[in-house]
Amino acid sequence: MSHPENLSSPTGLGHAPLVVASPPRWPDSVAFCLAVSFAVGLLYTVLFMGPRVLNPRDIAWLTPDPVAHYVGWELFRHDPQWHWPLTYTTWIGYPVGESAALMDFNSLLAVPFKLLSPALPEPFQYFGFEIVLCCALQFFFAWRLLRLLVGENTLGALLASAFFLISPPLTYRLVGHYSLSNHWVLLAALLLFFQLQFDPRASFRRFAVWSLVLAGAVVAINPYLAFEVLLVLTAAVVSLLWQRRLTFPKAIGFMVLLGTVCGLMAYVLGFFIPGGKGYQSSGYRYYSMNLLAPFDSMGFARLLPKLPQAAAGQYEGYNYLGVGVILLTLLVIAYLLFRRDKTTSIDRRWAVPLLLCCVALTLMAFSTKVTFGSHVLIDVDRHERLTRFFAPLRSSGRLFWAPYYVLLTAVLATPLVLLRKAWANLLLAALLLLQVADTAPLRQFVSVEVDKNLASTKVQSLRSPVWSQLGSLHTNLVVLPAWQCDASGSPGGVPGYETFGLLAAGQKMSTNSYDSARYTEVSRQFHCNQAIADLSQKSLSPDSAYVVTPFLADVIAQGPTGPGKCHDLDGYILCSTKSDFGLGPSLKTSSERLQDAIQDPGFEDADLSAWPSFLNVKAALSRERARTGSHSLAESDGDGSVYQDIKGLEPGKVYIVSAWISSSPGATAPAQIAMWDPGTSTSSDSPEVHPTQEWQRLAHSMAVSSSGTIRFHLFRKAGSGTIYWDDISVSVQK
Repeated sequence: MSHPENLSSPTGLGHAPLVVASPPRWPDSVAFCLAVSFAVGLLYTVLFMGPRVLNPRDIAWLTPDPVAHYVGWELFRHDPQWHWPLTYTTWIGYPVGESAALMDFNSLLAVPFKLLSPALPEPFQYFGFEIVLCCALQFFFAWRLLRLLVGENTLGALLASAFFLISPPLTYRLVGHYSLSNHWVLLAALLLFFQLQFDPRASFRRFAVWSLVLAGAVVAINPYLAFEVLLVLTAAVVSLLWQRRLTFPKAIGFMVLLGTVCGLMAYVLGFFIPGGKGYQSSGYRYYSMNLLAPFDSMGFARLLPKLPQAAAGQYEGYNYLGVGVILLTLLVIAYLLFRRDKTTSIDRRWAVPLLLCCVALTLMAFSTKVTFGSHVLIDVDRHERLTRFFAPLRSSGRLFWAPYYVLLTAVLATPLVLLRKAWANLLLAALLLLQVADTAPLRQFVSVEVDKNLASTKVQSLRSPVWSQLGSLHTNLVVLPAWQCDASGSPGGVPGYETFGLLAAGQKMSTNSYDSARYTEVSRQFHCNQAIADLSQKSLSPDSAYVVTPFLADVIAQGPTGPGKCHDLDGYILCSTKSDFGLGPSLKTSSERLQDAIQDPGFEDADLSAWPSFLNVKAALSRERARTGSHSLAESDGDGSVYQDIKGLEPGKVYIVSAWISSSPGATAPAQIAMWDPGTSTSSDSPEVHPTQEWQRLAHSMAVSSSGTIRFHLFRKAGSGTIYWDDISVSVQK
């Protein structure tokens, strides 16, 4: 049997394992490393994303996915009762109820924060704290891992740890999915794995205890990360069996205990709900990883371009290495080929289990349809018979994260082991600067996205003071059709879960309409079928305020509730049997509704909150020229648009969006109207027009699907000068 102190280096390059002296010096102090790492994480977060994310009362910076997570957290928090499982609440998916854990927030933080809820401000978001935690622990565990592998070179370990902190997969997640940003759990699993091989103090008992703690924590954080951590820990157990440091019965016992801890944690937190009849989700094979992913910057790099993909959903497999890491990988390969005398063989008893773990995760990341660029290389499930078995891991592209960090660890550790300290540190410092420069556009993208105040624009679209009275009169906010049943056909359209989710959270009302990673079939059956049927069979509940489509408003008027209970308000229809809110009982006709379908069509409001931007365009209100009124929209730089959704349209009809345009003298940038139907995901663009200083009309038409919604964009394409827009309107083509 080989003893740990006689094993070769994890990089296989002949470096002796680290033997910690006694007493430990400051680089080996866990407390010191944690303190430094949290300082680094806090500083990095403030410089990278801005100080506002640390304000727990500021929710305006939240992007669409975090808004859904925030709504889930706030509704879970406001439920005065504790249920079993712990995150189950009737405030989400009213009246059936749902597990808030399915909404993808971090239960490891949400549950303790609910205990502290009476002392917390209103509103309260913990996502900024979670970002700092993710960055700090990413740096901490990378530092501890590199320290274990490369020995005394503290500066080298710190430089290498910086690569983990700015890794593109982690950075990309910081724009909108904070539970998935906890990549540090993968590094913690790798640290446990390598401690078994190279730390003389490591014992199986210590490994088992910390593995159970890590497994329980990661299940509470995110299932995708939990799956990868469990495979890494399984590889560690296999390596111990191979080395005969662990008996087979003990290995089986530990794996059973590990599975039990994970299962109990999942049950306690509500990932398994009795009577739930399973969970519905889709997207497997669509949200996969492309073979080119390690080299595909997706346009978020300075030095490497965006590469073709086989499906738009392959952004979930974003695993760009960065030019610095790619160049270092090539240098390491070249060095090993020409200086074989510097290397020793890797102990296959730990290398093979870890390699098989990485291969399995990589193959699963590709899904059953392996793609290279825009081409399909292999499709082993053309008829998708296997899809239902893999559906729970639908965003399979995320499963490459563990192999990604194994590769990063090996590539960064190699020069620190092979080269002299000064040369190794100089090489890593130079490549780190290159990596920082190459990935700067990605960090800028994240920074710009969180600075758009997208969440606040959703609340501002509900302008009437009536909305702020709902919580004092009603207990529940019912949106029909519920967003999870028909996102494009639900009131508010695709962003409706943000608009009415934030309203429900702010008014402390339970709601039936929400965006979640998974839905129980029982819940979907009620909200998508029974709740609609009840409108024609039962009176509206006096405890609930209803936001419905024009068609369902007619159903309510003709049913037991009767007419006069629904009212037009800010482009929506609000119904209640408790109050008329001082609003008229007559609803607008379809033609009247169409006249008010576009918010701020003449750009006379104080800001552009009704006109969010798309892609890279500089848009602002302008007094320089206006066709009518005193303002117009000026798009003065970039290639992008502002846009707006037109809702409540009649399916099957053709609608025309028209606008008046002009330009600054000598402008070369063309203008274009683009239209998109969220129900069919089809788009249609007008020809590009080069405006002059005189106002001219630009129009484009499109047929509407069953969604009843069209999103139109006012595009300024690449070029010079300013494009001015004014007097936007929509009409039915006769």
